[in-house]
Amino acid sequence: MKGFTRYALKNLKSTGSVARSSKFLAKNLAKQIPSDARTVIELGAGDGIITKQLLAHMPENATLTAYEISEQLLPLLERIDHPRFKLRHGSAMEIIQDFAVDSVDCLVSCLPLALFPVEMKHELLSHIKAVLKPNGTFLQYQYWLSDKALIKEYFPHLKLNWVPLNIPPSFVYTGTKQSSVESVTEPKNQ
Repeated sequence: MKGFTRYALKNLKSTGSVARSSKFLAKNLAKQIPSDARTVIELGAGDGIITKQLLAHMPENATLTAYEISEQLLPLLERIDHPRFKLRHGSAMEIIQDFAVDSVDCLVSCLPLALFPVEMKHELLSHIKAVLKPNGTFLQYQYWLSDKALIKEYFPHLKLNWVPLNIPPSFVYTGTKQSSVESVTEPKNQ
């Protein structure tokens, strides 16, 4: 995007970045979409660089719903002409109203989680976990590991991947929502 750096610097609290995501980061995220995914969500679609990679790599019968709150970035996303792409202008918190519990196969978060207040992080992660199907995939990238422990509270089976070819270099968290059987604790014999 022409001028994205200028936009990002002026809106650092909402973009969380000084440069657009690299194709390396975008492809890393996109390649982790499960091959059986049908419903994919992207939170914080930005200028669409990750969105385009998600569309290119997701299964042929999957749909992608992207959320973007910035009115300035919406025109860039509206240019994406793809039959399986839906754009929502609104907050990531709206996923809990727009999607049923246990209905999403994969959710990719491009939100600057590290900049959110703790309460907001908990609310967002709670919503994400609620809409994901059991064994659904959660992807989040960050520039440092400040929220690893928090994310692990919601997604205990968390994997970490390093993407050095991004400005700044990034960590990609991959979490899996536990199936209801896994999340139930067996009572101890007395």
